Amino acid sequence: MRAGTIALAVALACVALPAQAQRRVIRPEGAPTDRPYSPGIQVGQTLYISGQLGLPGTGPTPATMDAQARQAMDGIGAVLKAAGLGYEHLVKCQVYLANMDDYAAMNAAYQSYFKGRVPARTTIQAAALPSKAGVEIGCIAYADLASISVVTPPAGTLPAPLGPYSPAVWAGDTLYLSGMGGQNPATKAVAEDVPGQVTQTIANISTTLKAASLELRDVVSTQGYLTRLDEVGQYPPAFTAAFAPLPLPARGLVVVPRLPGPIRAELTFVAVRPTVKREPIGDVEKPHAIKAGATLYAGPEEAPDAGTTTEAQARETFAYLRGTLSEAGLTMRDVASVTVYLSDLADMPAMNAVFKETFPVDPPARVTLQVQPEGKERIRVALIAAR
Repeated sequence: MRAGTIALAVALACVALPAQAQRRVIRPEGAPTDRPYSPGIQVGQTLYISGQLGLPGTGPTPATMDAQARQAMDGIGAVLKAAGLGYEHLVKCQVYLANMDDYAAMNAAYQSYFKGRVPARTTIQAAALPSKAGVEIGCIAYADLASISVVTPPAGTLPAPLGPYSPAVWAGDTLYLSGMGGQNPATKAVAEDVPGQVTQTIANISTTLKAASLELRDVVSTQGYLTRLDEVGQYPPAFTAAFAPLPLPARGLVVVPRLPGPIRAELTFVAVRPTVKREPIGDVEKPHAIKAGATLYAGPEEAPDAGTTTEAQARETFAYLRGTLSEAGLTMRDVASVTVYLSDLADMPAMNAVFKETFPVDPPARVTLQVQPEGKERIRVALIAAR
């Protein structure tokens, strides 16, 4: 939870804000209408797609990962179609697996949905997924194909990709980067300690940024993943040192059971062109959110001291986020995408009830997963808002 009084937002670049973009709910024909979230929310050219599940089924033989990954990707395709788009419009996908051993099978099914360019992607193993799903996939798409392009650094300057994903993809003025681990591309070695892995990961990401004619100062949002609770305290100093002396972007960190390959730390970034106006929300040097143009990126909030129940913590967490939105000149009606990290998926009904209270009309897209608790928190919430 953030501490201290909230500082006034300070602009880091000076360009005119774009006019308010049209917002619309995207709901495929036949999609359930009783969910507390929308299948998709499109704001201007950007479409945020809720996490689509690959369900194991109820029969004696569970559905294979091939079948589950295709079910999830077909769900994404239905939302794209309802928006008048296709898989070629996808620019970033987030894949959550229930078991990292299914990584290869997921990759094979996932890749079959693309011809040529593939989106940026981050893949982690969740502690658990809703409905005992084997996979959940949430994506971002961009309507203007002419403004989508892949960033590929020179050969050998990044670790070899472990799946079908692009290092980074431009969507207008926003660059979505794939999740990156801390393997040294020259030696193929991975540091034994988390600070070493985080430092190398950010060096690898900087390589991708450079290929896009960007720098770390252009990063507006980051999400980190670790696999060991006892290493959480080692992450912030290494992360901060890699950015020094630059102000930090919006950022989050969660602990998950497993990441691809031998890595114990993975990071995924979002950056924008230098011409995009950026405003830190909260402390200027260590903001809890960044407004980039008309889009706000808010890292995960939590409220473990609000009470022992999920309802109490969820209400207080959304109250914090409401304050962040207000500082940025936005409201809950502008929230387009939410990621909910639960410490126990058994709390999902309670969380859903508060979510419905918070977003009674045209709710945002949403991804929900279970991660490992770091303390008394039962829920953490990150969001993207835009107008």
